[in-house]
Amino acid sequence: MFRTLSRLFLPNPLDWMLKKTARKGGKKILLAWNRGLGDIALGLFAIVKRIREIIPDAEITFITRSNLHDGFSMLEGVKTIIAPNWKRGEPYKIDPFIKAQYDLVIEKPSPTDWVRWQRGMVVPKLKWDAKYDELHERFQMSSSFTWIGVQVSAETNYGLWRNWPLARWQELFDRLEKLEHVKVVLFGYGDTPKFNNQNIVDLRGKTTLFEMLSIIKHHCLGLVLPDSGISSMAYYLNATFPLRLVSLWADPNHGILKQAVVSPNRQLVHCPLIAEGRNLANVSVDAVLEQLFPMEQVGAILLAGGLGTRLGFNGPKGLFSIEGKSLFEWFCKKMPKGRPLAIMTSPLNHEETVAYFKQKNFFGLDIHFFMQEMSCFLDDEKKPIEMKGPNGNGSVFRSFEKAGLDKVFREKGVDLVTVSYIENLFARPFDPLLIHRARREKADAMVQCIKWCETDKSMGVLLEKGDKIEIKEYIGLDGLQKHQYAYSGQIAFTLPFFSKMAKKDLPIHWVRKKVKDRWIWKGEQFIFDAFTFASRVRAFEVPRSTHYAPIKGLECIESVQKRLRELG
Repeated sequence: MFRTLSRLFLPNPLDWMLKKTARKGGKKILLAWNRGLGDIALGLFAIVKRIREIIPDAEITFITRSNLHDGFSMLEGVKTIIAPNWKRGEPYKIDPFIKAQYDLVIEKPSPTDWVRWQRGMVVPKLKWDAKYDELHERFQMSSSFTWIGVQVSAETNYGLWRNWPLARWQELFDRLEKLEHVKVVLFGYGDTPKFNNQNIVDLRGKTTLFEMLSIIKHHCLGLVLPDSGISSMAYYLNATFPLRLVSLWADPNHGILKQAVVSPNRQLVHCPLIAEGRNLANVSVDAVLEQLFPMEQVGAILLAGGLGTRLGFNGPKGLFSIEGKSLFEWFCKKMPKGRPLAIMTSPLNHEETVAYFKQKNFFGLDIHFFMQEMSCFLDDEKKPIEMKGPNGNGSVFRSFEKAGLDKVFREKGVDLVTVSYIENLFARPFDPLLIHRARREKADAMVQCIKWCETDKSMGVLLEKGDKIEIKEYIGLDGLQKHQYAYSGQIAFTLPFFSKMAKKDLPIHWVRKKVKDRWIWKGEQFIFDAFTFASRVRAFEVPRSTHYAPIKGLECIESVQKRLRELG
Protein backbone atom coordinates (compact mmCIF):
# COMPACT_ATOMS: atom_id res chain seq x y z
CA MET A 1 0.00 0.00 0.00
CA PHE A 2 2.77 2.45 0.98
CA ARG A 3 4.64 1.68 -2.25
CA THR A 4 1.54 2.42 -4.32
CA LEU A 5 0.81 5.68 -2.47
CA SER A 6 4.42 6.83 -2.72
CA ARG A 7 4.30 6.38 -6.49
CA LEU A 8 1.23 8.59 -6.63
CA PHE A 9 2.19 11.42 -4.28
CA LEU A 10 5.96 11.51 -3.75
CA PRO A 11 8.49 12.85 -6.27
CA ASN A 12 10.11 10.33 -8.58
CA PRO A 13 13.32 9.34 -6.71
CA LEU A 14 15.34 9.08 -9.93
CA ASP A 15 14.29 12.52 -11.14
CA TRP A 16 14.93 14.01 -7.70
CA MET A 17 18.49 12.59 -7.54
CA LEU A 18 19.32 13.63 -11.09
CA LYS A 19 18.05 17.19 -10.71
CA LYS A 20 19.95 17.58 -7.47
CA THR A 21 23.14 16.33 -9.16
CA ALA A 22 22.58 18.64 -12.13
CA ARG A 23 22.21 21.69 -9.88
CA LYS A 24 25.63 20.91 -8.39
CA GLY A 25 27.16 20.58 -11.86
CA GLY A 26 27.70 16.83 -11.49
CA LYS A 27 27.68 14.54 -14.51
CA LYS A 28 29.58 11.37 -13.53
CA ILE A 29 26.98 8.77 -12.55
CA LEU A 30 27.53 5.20 -11.34
CA LEU A 31 24.73 2.65 -11.14
CA ALA A 32 25.04 -0.81 -9.61
CA TRP A 33 23.20 -3.78 -11.12
CA ASN A 34 23.23 -7.36 -9.89
CA ARG A 35 19.89 -8.61 -11.16
CA GLY A 36 18.67 -9.97 -14.51
CA LEU A 37 19.85 -9.63 -18.11
CA GLY A 38 16.40 -8.75 -19.44
CA ASP A 39 16.18 -5.65 -17.25
CA ILE A 40 18.91 -4.03 -19.33
CA ALA A 41 16.38 -3.53 -22.11
CA LEU A 42 13.19 -3.44 -20.08
CA GLY A 43 14.22 -0.90 -17.43
CA LEU A 44 17.80 0.31 -17.56
CA PHE A 45 17.52 1.55 -21.15
CA ALA A 46 14.80 3.95 -19.97
CA ILE A 47 16.85 4.99 -16.92
CA VAL A 48 19.78 5.87 -19.20
CA LYS A 49 17.37 7.80 -21.41
CA ARG A 50 16.05 9.72 -18.40
CA ILE A 51 19.54 10.54 -17.17
CA ARG A 52 20.43 12.06 -20.54
CA GLU A 53 17.21 14.07 -20.63
CA ILE A 54 18.09 15.75 -17.32
CA ILE A 55 21.91 15.74 -17.66
CA PRO A 56 22.63 15.73 -21.43
CA ASP A 57 26.41 15.38 -21.03
CA ALA A 58 26.20 12.70 -18.35
CA GLU A 59 28.98 10.10 -18.17
CA ILE A 60 27.14 6.92 -17.26
CA THR A 61 28.83 3.82 -15.85
CA PHE A 62 27.34 0.57 -14.60
CA ILE A 63 29.09 -1.71 -12.13
CA THR A 64 27.88 -5.26 -12.56
CA ARG A 65 28.89 -8.92 -12.57
CA SER A 66 30.96 -10.29 -15.44
CA ASN A 67 28.23 -12.22 -17.29
CA LEU A 68 26.25 -9.00 -17.84
CA HIS A 69 29.11 -7.05 -19.41
CA ASP A 70 28.12 -7.83 -23.02
CA GLY A 71 24.53 -6.85 -22.35
CA PHE A 72 25.48 -3.45 -20.93
CA SER A 73 27.78 -2.79 -23.88
CA MET A 74 24.63 -2.76 -26.03
CA LEU A 75 23.47 0.45 -24.33
CA GLU A 76 24.73 3.38 -26.39
CA GLY A 77 27.51 5.42 -24.76
CA VAL A 78 27.57 3.50 -21.47
CA LYS A 79 30.70 2.27 -19.68
CA THR A 80 30.94 -0.85 -17.55
CA ILE A 81 32.98 -1.86 -14.51
CA ILE A 82 33.16 -5.57 -13.69
CA ALA A 83 32.75 -6.62 -10.06
CA PRO A 84 34.47 -10.05 -10.20
CA ASN A 85 33.06 -11.40 -6.95
CA TRP A 86 29.42 -10.47 -7.43
CA LYS A 87 26.89 -13.28 -7.76
CA ARG A 88 23.27 -12.88 -8.69
CA GLY A 89 20.92 -12.70 -5.73
CA GLU A 90 23.66 -12.16 -3.17
CA PRO A 91 24.37 -8.92 -1.26
CA TYR A 92 27.04 -6.71 -2.77
CA LYS A 93 29.10 -3.67 -1.87
CA ILE A 94 30.79 -1.04 -4.00
CA ASP A 95 34.38 -0.25 -3.16
CA PRO A 96 34.49 3.21 -1.48
CA PHE A 97 37.44 4.13 -3.70
CA ILE A 98 35.27 3.60 -6.79
CA LYS A 99 32.32 5.46 -5.31
CA ALA A 100 34.46 8.48 -4.56
CA GLN A 101 35.09 9.01 -8.27
CA TYR A 102 31.43 9.76 -9.09
CA ASP A 103 29.08 12.66 -8.51
CA LEU A 104 26.11 10.35 -8.05
CA VAL A 105 26.10 6.69 -7.05
CA ILE A 106 22.84 4.75 -7.35
CA GLU A 107 23.37 1.48 -5.52
CA LYS A 108 19.90 0.02 -5.92
CA PRO A 109 18.15 1.28 -9.06
CA SER A 110 14.45 0.45 -9.21
CA PRO A 111 13.25 0.57 -12.84
CA THR A 112 9.87 -0.86 -11.87
CA ASP A 113 9.11 2.24 -9.78
CA TRP A 114 11.26 4.93 -11.37
CA VAL A 115 10.47 4.61 -15.08
CA ARG A 116 6.91 3.32 -15.11
CA TRP A 117 6.08 6.21 -17.44
CA GLN A 118 8.05 4.62 -20.28
CA ARG A 119 5.80 1.57 -20.73
CA GLY A 120 3.96 1.68 -24.00
CA MET A 121 6.02 4.69 -25.08
CA VAL A 122 9.75 3.97 -25.18
CA VAL A 123 11.11 1.37 -27.62
CA PRO A 124 14.34 -0.01 -26.15
CA LYS A 125 17.02 -0.34 -28.83
CA LEU A 126 20.01 -2.54 -28.11
CA LYS A 127 23.04 -1.64 -30.21
CA TRP A 128 24.30 -4.30 -32.62
CA ASP A 129 27.81 -3.98 -34.06
CA ALA A 130 28.36 -5.54 -37.50
CA LYS A 131 31.59 -7.10 -36.26
CA TYR A 132 29.50 -9.60 -34.30
CA ASP A 133 27.81 -10.93 -37.44
CA GLU A 134 30.57 -13.43 -38.15
CA LEU A 135 30.60 -14.95 -34.66
CA HIS A 136 28.10 -17.65 -35.63
CA GLU A 137 30.63 -19.16 -38.04
CA ARG A 138 32.58 -20.72 -35.17
CA PHE A 139 29.72 -23.15 -34.56
CA GLN A 140 29.52 -24.45 -38.16
CA MET A 141 25.74 -24.67 -38.26
CA SER A 142 24.62 -25.94 -41.65
CA SER A 143 22.28 -23.69 -43.60
CA SER A 144 20.69 -26.83 -45.07
CA PHE A 145 18.56 -27.10 -41.93
CA THR A 146 15.83 -24.99 -40.43
CA TRP A 147 17.06 -24.02 -36.97
CA ILE A 148 14.78 -23.37 -34.01
CA GLY A 149 16.36 -21.66 -31.01
CA VAL A 150 15.05 -22.78 -27.62
CA GLN A 151 15.51 -21.79 -23.99
CA VAL A 152 13.81 -24.39 -21.83
CA SER A 153 13.99 -22.45 -18.57
CA ALA A 154 13.71 -18.81 -17.56
CA GLU A 155 16.72 -19.49 -15.30
CA THR A 156 15.62 -17.17 -12.52
CA ASN A 157 15.60 -17.70 -8.78
CA TYR A 158 11.91 -16.92 -8.62
CA GLY A 159 8.77 -17.75 -10.48
CA LEU A 160 8.94 -21.38 -11.56
CA TRP A 161 5.50 -20.67 -13.01
CA ARG A 162 7.37 -19.00 -15.88
CA ASN A 163 8.56 -22.37 -17.20
CA TRP A 164 6.81 -24.67 -19.66
CA PRO A 165 6.61 -28.23 -18.28
CA LEU A 166 9.48 -30.49 -19.33
CA ALA A 167 7.01 -32.99 -20.78
CA ARG A 168 5.86 -30.30 -23.23
CA TRP A 169 9.44 -29.54 -24.27
CA GLN A 170 10.12 -33.22 -24.83
CA GLU A 171 6.99 -33.56 -26.96
CA LEU A 172 8.02 -30.53 -29.00
CA PHE A 173 11.51 -31.93 -29.61
CA ASP A 174 10.12 -35.36 -30.52
CA ARG A 175 7.77 -33.85 -33.08
CA LEU A 176 10.42 -31.57 -34.55
CA GLU A 177 12.71 -34.58 -34.86
CA LYS A 178 10.26 -36.11 -37.33
CA LEU A 179 10.92 -33.14 -39.62
CA GLU A 180 14.27 -34.30 -41.00
CA HIS A 181 15.27 -30.80 -42.06
CA VAL A 182 14.66 -29.16 -38.65
CA LYS A 183 17.22 -28.88 -35.88
CA VAL A 184 16.96 -27.38 -32.41
CA VAL A 185 19.69 -25.30 -30.78
CA LEU A 186 19.49 -24.91 -27.01
CA PHE A 187 20.48 -21.58 -25.45
CA GLY A 188 20.97 -20.61 -21.83
CA TYR A 189 23.51 -20.75 -19.04
CA GLY A 190 22.84 -24.02 -17.21
CA ASP A 191 23.27 -27.45 -18.79
CA THR A 192 20.17 -29.16 -17.42
CA PRO A 193 17.76 -30.77 -18.07
CA LYS A 194 19.29 -33.17 -20.57
CA PHE A 195 17.61 -34.20 -23.82
CA ASN A 196 18.65 -37.13 -26.00
CA ASN A 197 17.04 -36.19 -29.31
CA GLN A 198 19.38 -36.46 -32.28
CA ASN A 199 18.13 -33.17 -33.74
CA ILE A 200 19.33 -31.10 -30.76
CA VAL A 201 22.54 -29.08 -30.63
CA ASP A 202 23.11 -28.07 -27.01
CA LEU A 203 24.95 -24.74 -26.74
CA ARG A 204 23.88 -23.97 -23.17
CA GLY A 205 26.79 -22.37 -21.36
CA LYS A 206 28.94 -22.52 -24.52
CA THR A 207 28.27 -19.14 -26.10
CA THR A 208 28.75 -15.53 -25.22
CA LEU A 209 25.72 -13.26 -25.50
CA PHE A 210 26.98 -11.92 -28.83
CA GLU A 211 27.65 -15.41 -30.21
CA MET A 212 24.15 -16.47 -29.26
CA LEU A 213 22.57 -13.40 -30.87
CA SER A 214 24.70 -13.89 -33.99
CA ILE A 215 23.40 -17.47 -34.28
CA ILE A 216 19.82 -16.28 -33.82
CA LYS A 217 20.28 -13.52 -36.38
CA HIS A 218 21.86 -15.68 -39.08
CA HIS A 219 20.37 -19.14 -38.59
CA CYS A 220 17.17 -19.27 -36.58
CA LEU A 221 13.76 -19.32 -38.19
CA GLY A 222 12.27 -18.93 -34.74
CA LEU A 223 12.81 -18.82 -31.00
CA VAL A 224 10.68 -20.63 -28.45
CA LEU A 225 11.23 -19.53 -24.88
CA PRO A 226 9.62 -18.30 -21.67
CA ASP A 227 9.73 -14.74 -20.34
CA SER A 228 13.50 -14.43 -19.90
CA GLY A 229 16.52 -12.24 -20.43
CA ILE A 230 17.24 -13.92 -23.76
CA SER A 231 13.74 -13.16 -25.03
CA SER A 232 14.14 -9.49 -24.11
CA MET A 233 17.58 -9.17 -25.71
CA ALA A 234 16.41 -10.81 -28.94
CA TYR A 235 13.20 -8.77 -29.07
CA TYR A 236 14.87 -5.39 -28.60
CA LEU A 237 17.95 -6.04 -30.76
CA ASN A 238 18.28 -3.03 -33.05
CA ALA A 239 19.00 -4.99 -36.22
CA THR A 240 16.87 -6.10 -39.15
CA PHE A 241 16.48 -9.83 -39.78
CA PRO A 242 13.52 -12.25 -40.03
CA LEU A 243 12.60 -14.05 -36.81
CA ARG A 244 9.49 -15.60 -35.30
CA LEU A 245 9.68 -15.17 -31.54
CA VAL A 246 7.26 -17.58 -29.85
CA SER A 247 7.09 -16.57 -26.19
CA LEU A 248 5.33 -18.55 -23.45
CA TRP A 249 3.47 -16.68 -20.72
CA ALA A 250 1.71 -17.71 -17.54
CA ASP A 251 1.21 -14.05 -16.61
CA PRO A 252 1.19 -11.39 -19.35
CA ASN A 253 1.85 -8.60 -16.85
CA HIS A 254 5.60 -9.05 -17.19
CA GLY A 255 8.52 -8.55 -19.54
CA ILE A 256 8.06 -7.48 -23.13
CA LEU A 257 4.28 -7.82 -22.91
CA LYS A 258 4.19 -5.36 -20.03
CA GLN A 259 6.51 -3.01 -21.93
CA ALA A 260 3.89 -3.06 -24.72
CA VAL A 261 5.95 -1.62 -27.58
CA VAL A 262 6.96 -3.03 -30.95
CA SER A 263 10.39 -4.47 -31.58
CA PRO A 264 12.90 -2.19 -33.35
CA ASN A 265 13.40 -5.15 -35.70
CA ARG A 266 10.59 -4.66 -38.22
CA GLN A 267 11.03 -8.20 -39.54
CA LEU A 268 10.51 -9.79 -36.14
CA VAL A 269 7.11 -11.42 -35.69
CA HIS A 270 6.15 -11.81 -32.05
CA CYS A 271 3.84 -14.72 -31.29
CA PRO A 272 2.98 -14.64 -27.56
CA LEU A 273 1.13 -17.68 -26.22
CA ILE A 274 -0.67 -16.83 -22.97
CA ALA A 275 -1.73 -19.74 -20.78
CA GLU A 276 -5.22 -20.11 -19.42
CA GLY A 277 -5.45 -20.09 -15.64
CA ARG A 278 -1.84 -18.92 -15.27
CA ASN A 279 -0.76 -22.50 -15.95
CA LEU A 280 1.73 -22.96 -18.79
CA ALA A 281 0.79 -26.63 -19.05
CA ASN A 282 -2.31 -25.33 -20.83
CA VAL A 283 -0.19 -24.16 -23.77
CA SER A 284 -0.11 -27.05 -26.24
CA VAL A 285 2.71 -28.17 -28.50
CA ASP A 286 0.32 -27.79 -31.43
CA ALA A 287 -0.06 -24.10 -30.59
CA VAL A 288 3.72 -23.64 -30.61
CA LEU A 289 4.16 -25.48 -33.92
CA GLU A 290 1.40 -23.44 -35.56
CA GLN A 291 3.23 -20.25 -34.60
CA LEU A 292 6.64 -21.52 -35.71
CA PHE A 293 5.51 -22.67 -39.13
CA PRO A 294 2.61 -20.44 -40.20
CA MET A 295 1.24 -21.14 -43.63
CA GLU A 296 -1.49 -18.50 -43.85
CA GLN A 297 0.10 -16.65 -46.77
CA VAL A 298 1.27 -19.66 -48.78
CA GLY A 299 -0.49 -21.46 -51.61
CA ALA A 300 0.53 -24.50 -53.64
CA ILE A 301 0.51 -25.38 -57.33
CA LEU A 302 0.75 -28.98 -58.52
CA LEU A 303 1.83 -29.71 -62.09
CA ALA A 304 -0.18 -32.76 -63.15
CA GLY A 305 -1.00 -32.43 -66.83
CA GLY A 306 0.54 -35.71 -67.96
CA LEU A 307 -0.67 -39.25 -68.52
CA GLY A 308 0.64 -42.43 -66.95
CA THR A 309 1.74 -43.92 -70.26
CA ARG A 310 5.31 -44.72 -69.17
CA LEU A 311 3.89 -46.36 -66.05
CA GLY A 312 1.76 -48.69 -68.15
CA PHE A 313 -1.26 -46.83 -66.83
CA ASN A 314 -4.14 -45.58 -68.96
CA GLY A 315 -5.18 -42.33 -67.30
CA PRO A 316 -3.86 -39.22 -65.54
CA LYS A 317 -0.47 -39.83 -63.98
CA GLY A 318 -1.80 -38.52 -60.67
CA LEU A 319 -4.21 -41.47 -60.47
CA PHE A 320 -1.40 -44.01 -60.55
CA SER A 321 -1.47 -45.96 -57.29
CA ILE A 322 1.49 -46.90 -55.12
CA GLU A 323 1.19 -48.59 -51.74
CA GLY A 324 -2.59 -48.35 -51.99
CA LYS A 325 -2.80 -44.59 -52.58
CA SER A 326 -2.88 -42.52 -55.75
CA LEU A 327 -0.12 -39.98 -56.33
CA PHE A 328 -2.77 -37.30 -55.84
CA GLU A 329 -3.69 -38.71 -52.43
CA TRP A 330 -0.05 -38.88 -51.33
CA PHE A 331 0.33 -35.23 -52.26
CA CYS A 332 -2.91 -34.07 -50.64
CA LYS A 333 -1.92 -35.73 -47.35
CA LYS A 334 0.82 -33.10 -47.07
CA MET A 335 -1.52 -30.14 -47.62
CA PRO A 336 -2.59 -28.18 -44.52
CA LYS A 337 -6.31 -27.57 -44.21
CA GLY A 338 -7.49 -24.18 -45.41
CA ARG A 339 -4.60 -23.44 -47.75
CA PRO A 340 -5.35 -23.21 -51.47
CA LEU A 341 -4.06 -25.79 -53.93
CA ALA A 342 -4.22 -25.23 -57.69
CA ILE A 343 -3.75 -28.31 -59.88
CA MET A 344 -2.62 -27.80 -63.46
CA THR A 345 -4.17 -30.40 -65.73
CA SER A 346 -4.23 -30.60 -69.52
CA PRO A 347 -7.01 -31.32 -72.03
CA LEU A 348 -5.68 -34.89 -72.03
CA ASN A 349 -6.63 -35.59 -68.41
CA HIS A 350 -8.69 -32.69 -67.07
CA GLU A 351 -12.15 -34.25 -66.90
CA GLU A 352 -10.93 -37.51 -65.37
CA THR A 353 -8.82 -35.65 -62.81
CA VAL A 354 -11.67 -33.38 -61.70
CA ALA A 355 -14.07 -36.34 -61.50
CA TYR A 356 -11.62 -38.19 -59.23
CA PHE A 357 -11.39 -35.28 -56.81
CA LYS A 358 -15.15 -34.86 -56.73
CA GLN A 359 -15.46 -38.54 -55.87
CA LYS A 360 -12.96 -38.05 -53.03
CA ASN A 361 -14.75 -34.90 -51.85
CA PHE A 362 -11.52 -33.02 -52.67
CA PHE A 363 -9.91 -34.66 -49.60
CA GLY A 364 -11.48 -31.85 -47.57
CA LEU A 365 -9.11 -29.33 -49.16
CA ASP A 366 -9.48 -25.99 -50.96
CA ILE A 367 -8.65 -27.22 -54.48
CA HIS A 368 -8.83 -25.38 -57.80
CA PHE A 369 -8.10 -26.63 -61.32
CA PHE A 370 -6.70 -24.98 -64.42
CA MET A 371 -5.58 -26.35 -67.78
CA GLN A 372 -2.29 -25.80 -69.50
CA GLU A 373 -2.38 -24.98 -73.17
CA MET A 374 -1.77 -27.32 -76.08
CA SER A 375 0.46 -26.61 -79.06
CA CYS A 376 0.85 -28.20 -82.46
CA PHE A 377 3.63 -30.66 -83.16
CA LEU A 378 5.87 -30.06 -86.17
CA ASP A 379 6.97 -32.46 -88.85
CA ASP A 380 10.59 -32.88 -89.91
CA GLU A 381 10.23 -29.84 -92.13
CA LYS A 382 9.19 -27.86 -89.03
CA LYS A 383 5.65 -27.39 -90.32
CA PRO A 384 2.61 -27.70 -88.01
CA ILE A 385 0.64 -30.93 -88.14
CA GLU A 386 -2.77 -31.80 -86.70
CA MET A 387 -1.38 -33.60 -83.64
CA LYS A 388 -1.12 -31.53 -80.46
CA GLY A 389 0.31 -31.93 -76.99
CA PRO A 390 0.79 -29.98 -73.73
CA ASN A 391 3.18 -27.10 -74.27
CA GLY A 392 5.37 -27.63 -71.21
CA ASN A 393 5.36 -26.60 -67.57
CA GLY A 394 6.43 -23.07 -68.49
CA SER A 395 2.85 -22.36 -69.49
CA VAL A 396 1.85 -22.52 -65.82
CA PHE A 397 2.17 -18.75 -65.40
CA ARG A 398 -0.18 -17.74 -68.21
CA SER A 399 -2.62 -20.61 -67.66
CA PHE A 400 -2.88 -19.83 -63.94
CA GLU A 401 -3.72 -16.19 -64.65
CA LYS A 402 -6.08 -17.06 -67.52
CA ALA A 403 -8.12 -19.17 -65.09
CA GLY A 404 -8.34 -16.20 -62.71
CA LEU A 405 -6.46 -18.03 -59.99
CA ASP A 406 -3.92 -15.29 -59.35
CA LYS A 407 -6.82 -13.13 -58.18
CA VAL A 408 -8.26 -16.00 -56.11
CA PHE A 409 -4.93 -16.58 -54.37
CA ARG A 410 -4.44 -12.87 -53.67
CA GLU A 411 -7.91 -12.64 -52.13
CA LYS A 412 -6.95 -15.52 -49.85
CA GLY A 413 -3.94 -13.54 -48.64
CA VAL A 414 -1.35 -15.61 -50.52
CA ASP A 415 1.97 -13.92 -51.27
CA LEU A 416 4.11 -17.02 -51.89
CA VAL A 417 3.38 -20.11 -54.00
CA THR A 418 5.23 -23.41 -54.12
CA VAL A 419 5.29 -25.40 -57.35
CA SER A 420 5.65 -29.19 -57.29
CA TYR A 421 5.53 -32.04 -59.83
CA ILE A 422 3.09 -34.91 -59.39
CA GLU A 423 5.76 -37.47 -60.25
CA ASN A 424 7.87 -36.67 -57.17
CA LEU A 425 6.28 -38.69 -54.39
CA PHE A 426 8.43 -36.93 -51.77
CA ALA A 427 7.51 -33.40 -52.86
CA ARG A 428 6.66 -31.19 -49.89
CA PRO A 429 4.38 -28.34 -50.94
CA PHE A 430 4.58 -26.70 -47.52
CA ASP A 431 8.16 -27.51 -46.63
CA PRO A 432 9.00 -25.03 -43.82
CA LEU A 433 12.62 -24.85 -44.96
CA LEU A 434 11.67 -23.93 -48.53
CA ILE A 435 9.24 -21.28 -47.33
CA HIS A 436 11.60 -19.92 -44.69
CA ARG A 437 14.51 -19.67 -47.11
CA ALA A 438 12.38 -17.96 -49.75
CA ARG A 439 11.26 -15.33 -47.27
CA ARG A 440 14.62 -14.90 -45.60
CA GLU A 441 16.47 -14.46 -48.90
CA LYS A 442 13.73 -12.20 -50.35
CA ALA A 443 14.01 -14.25 -53.54
CA ASP A 444 11.64 -14.04 -56.49
CA ALA A 445 12.33 -17.75 -56.85
CA MET A 446 13.83 -20.21 -54.36
CA VAL A 447 14.93 -23.51 -55.89
CA GLN A 448 15.24 -26.79 -54.05
CA CYS A 449 18.10 -28.93 -55.35
CA ILE A 450 19.85 -32.20 -54.57
CA LYS A 451 23.45 -33.30 -54.97
CA TRP A 452 24.01 -34.43 -58.56
CA CYS A 453 25.14 -37.99 -59.23
CA GLU A 454 25.70 -40.17 -62.30
CA THR A 455 22.15 -41.54 -62.22
CA ASP A 456 20.80 -38.01 -62.72
CA LYS A 457 21.85 -37.67 -66.36
CA SER A 458 18.24 -37.15 -67.45
CA MET A 459 17.64 -34.38 -64.91
CA GLY A 460 18.00 -30.64 -65.16
CA VAL A 461 21.07 -29.22 -63.44
CA LEU A 462 21.81 -25.93 -61.71
CA LEU A 463 24.38 -23.64 -63.26
CA GLU A 464 25.73 -20.29 -62.12
CA LYS A 465 25.68 -17.53 -64.69
CA GLY A 466 27.30 -14.45 -63.24
CA ASP A 467 25.45 -13.72 -60.03
CA LYS A 468 22.36 -15.61 -61.16
CA ILE A 469 21.23 -19.22 -61.16
CA GLU A 470 19.83 -20.99 -64.18
CA ILE A 471 18.64 -24.53 -64.81
CA LYS A 472 19.52 -26.46 -67.92
CA GLU A 473 17.55 -29.51 -68.98
CA TYR A 474 19.65 -32.51 -69.90
CA ILE A 475 18.81 -31.99 -73.57
CA GLY A 476 20.46 -28.56 -73.40
CA LEU A 477 23.76 -29.56 -71.79
CA ASP A 478 26.88 -29.60 -73.92
CA GLY A 479 28.72 -32.15 -71.78
CA LEU A 480 31.41 -29.68 -70.78
CA GLN A 481 29.45 -27.58 -68.33
CA LYS A 482 30.35 -28.40 -64.74
CA HIS A 483 27.58 -28.91 -62.25
CA GLN A 484 27.20 -30.15 -58.69
CA TYR A 485 23.47 -29.96 -58.14
CA ALA A 486 20.40 -31.40 -59.82
CA TYR A 487 16.98 -29.77 -59.94
CA SER A 488 14.50 -31.52 -57.62
CA GLY A 489 11.48 -29.96 -59.32
CA GLN A 490 10.32 -27.83 -56.40
CA ILE A 491 10.34 -24.03 -56.48
CA ALA A 492 8.84 -21.28 -54.33
CA PHE A 493 7.84 -18.09 -56.16
CA THR A 494 6.55 -14.84 -54.78
CA LEU A 495 3.03 -14.40 -56.10
CA PRO A 496 3.78 -10.93 -57.55
CA PHE A 497 6.65 -12.37 -59.60
CA PHE A 498 4.58 -15.40 -60.61
CA SER A 499 1.79 -13.11 -61.83
CA LYS A 500 4.26 -10.89 -63.68
CA MET A 501 5.49 -13.89 -65.64
CA ALA A 502 2.04 -14.36 -67.18
CA LYS A 503 2.85 -11.35 -69.36
CA LYS A 504 6.24 -12.67 -70.47
CA ASP A 505 7.03 -14.87 -73.47
CA LEU A 506 9.28 -17.76 -72.53
CA PRO A 507 11.49 -19.43 -75.14
CA ILE A 508 10.30 -22.63 -76.81
CA HIS A 509 12.60 -25.64 -76.65
CA TRP A 510 12.19 -28.15 -79.48
CA VAL A 511 12.86 -31.85 -79.04
CA ARG A 512 12.33 -34.69 -81.49
CA LYS A 513 10.09 -37.47 -80.16
CA LYS A 514 8.21 -40.46 -81.42
CA VAL A 515 4.45 -40.16 -80.91
CA LYS A 516 2.06 -42.85 -82.18
CA ASP A 517 4.71 -44.37 -84.45
CA ARG A 518 5.52 -41.01 -85.97
CA TRP A 519 8.56 -38.83 -85.39
CA ILE A 520 7.61 -35.27 -84.58
CA TRP A 521 9.09 -32.09 -83.14
CA LYS A 522 7.52 -31.08 -79.85
CA GLY A 523 7.91 -27.55 -78.50
CA GLU A 524 7.93 -26.96 -74.74
CA GLN A 525 8.36 -24.03 -72.40
CA PHE A 526 10.26 -24.61 -69.16
CA ILE A 527 9.17 -23.05 -65.89
CA PHE A 528 12.72 -22.23 -64.86
CA ASP A 529 13.29 -20.03 -67.91
CA ALA A 530 11.40 -17.47 -65.84
CA PHE A 531 14.57 -17.01 -63.79
CA THR A 532 15.90 -14.76 -66.55
CA PHE A 533 13.30 -12.16 -65.54
CA ALA A 534 13.91 -12.45 -61.79
CA SER A 535 15.83 -9.93 -59.72
CA ARG A 536 16.89 -12.57 -57.23
CA VAL A 537 17.00 -16.37 -57.56
CA ARG A 538 18.46 -18.54 -54.83
CA ALA A 539 18.90 -22.28 -54.34
CA PHE A 540 19.59 -24.60 -51.46
CA GLU A 541 20.35 -28.28 -51.11
CA VAL A 542 18.04 -30.82 -49.46
CA PRO A 543 18.66 -34.51 -48.74
CA ARG A 544 17.72 -36.72 -51.67
CA SER A 545 16.56 -39.46 -49.28
CA THR A 546 13.70 -37.37 -47.90
CA HIS A 547 12.86 -34.94 -50.71
CA TYR A 548 13.19 -36.69 -54.05
CA ALA A 549 11.53 -39.93 -55.17
CA PRO A 550 10.44 -39.55 -58.80
CA ILE A 551 8.09 -42.04 -60.42
CA LYS A 552 8.97 -41.65 -64.08
CA GLY A 553 8.56 -45.24 -65.21
CA LEU A 554 7.87 -48.75 -64.00
CA GLU A 555 11.57 -49.23 -63.25
CA CYS A 556 11.26 -46.68 -60.40
CA ILE A 557 8.42 -48.34 -58.49
CA GLU A 558 10.31 -50.91 -56.46
CA SER A 559 12.93 -48.48 -55.16
CA VAL A 560 10.30 -45.87 -54.26
CA GLN A 561 8.23 -48.46 -52.39
CA LYS A 562 11.31 -49.48 -50.43
CA ARG A 563 12.07 -45.88 -49.48
CA LEU A 564 8.47 -45.32 -48.40
CA ARG A 565 8.71 -48.27 -46.04
CA GLU A 566 12.04 -47.05 -44.67
CA LEU A 567 10.56 -43.64 -43.86
CA GLY A 568 7.51 -45.23 -42.27
